[in-house]
Amino acid sequence: MPPVRAFLLLAFLLPFSACQIAGPDDARTSTVQEQKALFEARFGTTYSFNVMRGCFCANGGEHWLQVEGGEVVAALRVYDNEPVPADQLEWLETMDEVFDMIQRAETEADRLDVTWSEFGYPAEFFIDWIEEAADDEMGMTISNVVPGVQKPD
Repeated sequence: MPPVRAFLLLAFLLPFSACQIAGPDDARTSTVQEQKALFEARFGTTYSFNVMRGCFCANGGEHWLQVEGGEVVAALRVYDNEPVPADQLEWLETMDEVFDMIQRAETEADRLDVTWSEFGYPAEFFIDWIEEAADDEMGMTISNVVPGVQKPD
């Protein structure tokens, strides 16, 4: 085979060979359930974290959440360091609810982009439930996940 044809064939096949770089242990190819198991093994059901939620919704913005026994028990709005009223805590998702949302989006949303942290939680994600609809998109950035009970500053 002439060198030019061999080079063109290699150039054509190279992108397909890159698909094999991400193996079964790569977080990008793991299932939501595998990520959830990794998260639960490290953090259990009592943890705190920061979440920045971008959406057209009542619980948008940045919050610090304390989750105990799988329930949001306290939250602060980061922009003014004020507590979220107790009757509004149900509007903020625990990590279990975030995993459920992502799993549902895998089959029901028109677009889902997720970047998983090495500890199993979604560091950031974007969901567009209906591509042609306006104002149904939402995204979250999750950070500062800490196991156990934390006291806000």
